[in-house]
Amino acid sequence: MSGERSPDPRAALQEAAAALARGDPRAAALAYERAEAFGQAAACAFNAGQAWRAAGDPARALDAWRRAARGAPALKSKAVVLARRLGEAGDVETAARVLRERIALDARDFDAHQALVDLAAADRGAARPPALVPLPAGAPSLSFVVCSIDAAKYAAVAATIARCFAGVAHELIRIDDARSLCEGYARGFARTAGDAVVFCHDDIDLLAPDAAARLVAHLARFDVVGVAGTTHVTGPAVFWSGHPHVHGWVTHRLPGEGDYQPSFSSFAGAHAAVGGIEAIDGVLMACRRDAVARVGFDAATFDGFHLYDLDFSYRAHRAGLALGVACDLGVVHASKGRFDDAWARYADRFRAKFPLLTGERGASHYYATRLATAADVLALQRRLGEFAAARG
Repeated sequence: MSGERSPDPRAALQEAAAALARGDPRAAALAYERAEAFGQAAACAFNAGQAWRAAGDPARALDAWRRAARGAPALKSKAVVLARRLGEAGDVETAARVLRERIALDARDFDAHQALVDLAAADRGAARPPALVPLPAGAPSLSFVVCSIDAAKYAAVAATIARCFAGVAHELIRIDDARSLCEGYARGFARTAGDAVVFCHDDIDLLAPDAAARLVAHLARFDVVGVAGTTHVTGPAVFWSGHPHVHGWVTHRLPGEGDYQPSFSSFAGAHAAVGGIEAIDGVLMACRRDAVARVGFDAATFDGFHLYDLDFSYRAHRAGLALGVACDLGVVHASKGRFDDAWARYADRFRAKFPLLTGERGASHYYATRLATAADVLALQRRLGEFAAARG
């Protein structure tokens, strides 16, 4: 009887349910496979795979899941479970394809994004070796401006800049008594001579061995470059609009913690850069010199240490400058920031300055994992990039 074709899908599904109820997953798997021929093939194949898994037959489970993957979009949220099963069974490429399709259909499927990061992290050893970007001849000179009252932090970031930008003409300007970041950056900019100016926090590191060449390449394309930002400003924070507008990635490594915590804002963060940006986060802002001179910093309104970045970059966007998010520098930040009472005061000032920005706050997620070494972080980013570039 079990080898005969059920007359209709309802009968086959009833057989499967009955088999599961009596604890016979093999019979359930066979019934689900008979039901595949009657429609809802992806769902039936997925359930067949689950049943074969419960029956202890991983080969037939994998075969069923691969059939389900052909129609994965029809599975909706279950596509994420399917991808995890495929990854566990060793078919990483099919798992990545299922997740890509799911993300393309729903950019707010946070579980799919996280599953893709988890998959890349687990499979980072398969990433191709890095292809280093050569520094072009005639690279622009760079001026770094850092506001820092902490001697140890400043020494660390100065060492990072010296290491990463040894092949580029550069200078480092320290402001150790800034009344605000706008005031400090404006004063620092007045002392610079570089073709481009990089404003950055004093608690960052750069993991990419060719970060200088990559930043120079981004500055050839964009007037203002950050490492995290949004394509749509709607309120008083860079990430206020939420997904699917936020992009970029930053790795956090807080004081006293050994692990790295790469955090991606979107699957687009697997690529080298994202254009069409309207505002960037201030952890690192690299700008062509004329862009800074044209936009300037509003030290009168933002006379503290919040929203200086949103105000500057959003006004740069409104002035017609091209903004981009660089996703390949490997920036490590020793802080995650906070939204406190001081931020709230400056949020009110931002709203008063831009009264038309009245959007509701959207959901912003960071797809994160923990890794032991800097090499692991870079391998994860490369593997995500390979997933993004894959076709089919």
